[in-house]
Amino acid sequence: MTGLIDVHSHHYPDAYMDACRRPDSGFTHYYRDDGRLIVLQDGAVGLAVPQPLPPLEHRIGMMDEAGVDVQVLSVSAPNVFRLLKALRIPLTRDLNDEFSELAGSARGRLRVFASLPLPAVDAALEELDRALALPHVVGIVVCSNIDRINLDDERFSPVWEELSRRGTTVFCHPTVACCTDGLREYAMSLAMGFMADTMFAVGRLAYAGTFDRFPGIRWIFTHLGGTIPFVLPRYDNYSRQFPECREKITRPPSEIMRELYYDTVTMHAPALRCAVDTLGSERLVFGSDYPHVPGGIDRFVTVLNSVGLSADELAMIGRSTAAGLIGLEEPRAVPVGGS
Repeated sequence: MTGLIDVHSHHYPDAYMDACRRPDSGFTHYYRDDGRLIVLQDGAVGLAVPQPLPPLEHRIGMMDEAGVDVQVLSVSAPNVFRLLKALRIPLTRDLNDEFSELAGSARGRLRVFASLPLPAVDAALEELDRALALPHVVGIVVCSNIDRINLDDERFSPVWEELSRRGTTVFCHPTVACCTDGLREYAMSLAMGFMADTMFAVGRLAYAGTFDRFPGIRWIFTHLGGTIPFVLPRYDNYSRQFPECREKITRPPSEIMRELYYDTVTMHAPALRCAVDTLGSERLVFGSDYPHVPGGIDRFVTVLNSVGLSADELAMIGRSTAAGLIGLEEPRAVPVGGS
């Protein structure tokens, strides 16, 4: 396959890494024996970043090898939400500016999901207005909770309302759970907790009516939605059993969840097949989680090509659905170094 759009890739400017290492960051950190910087939130692993980060040329080379035309950059978990407000607001602005400039230097190969200085709602509204006007910014990134505040919390409604009004694409990445009991050992937070927190976030947003109240937002959830393809009927089962699950919605939660988008970051082909069968190929978009997963981008293309998809399904998942979500216009990007 060629011409792929990769909606799930990350970049970490030095200013962000420096902020995570500050004594007043709310995080702790150490360096793993392979040189990766490990950032912990509430004692649980929330980030593992290669050090030094691969240069832009490495990213573009990996994209070329895998047939990826365009990547969308974002800051992963734990993002900026834990940082002190006096640092968080200007840092978020600087990060968005730097991402926009980096994308501008890549000759059409990169786009950006901008960060917001949540939980400061007023500052977030100001920044989304500014950031969405920057060149190459095609949406917003949030995490599955905002420093231990659930996404369906009413205080975030003004942000969702504005994003819905604008028809914005929102990329939701998992993060350290609100409670890290049982997740602090064995890197369980990063390995398994992230998947569960996505499942919890989607369930809460569905039951709380947030998705239906703000229908203009085009949500993308990562890693096939965590475990959603495997447990989707449970959302409906418990909606029937517990009235509180029906108080704010008028239709089955599974119907709501099938209107969301999910990226294909998995190395387990049967899981991807389950997601296709459960959620529909039209709700999936390609992702790689670059630069986090050893082995690069191509292994995710191999998985995508291994599950018996038709040419039309591959085109949808690999490019056309994502192109619509990020407003990508043809012609195709020019390779860096090309003419």
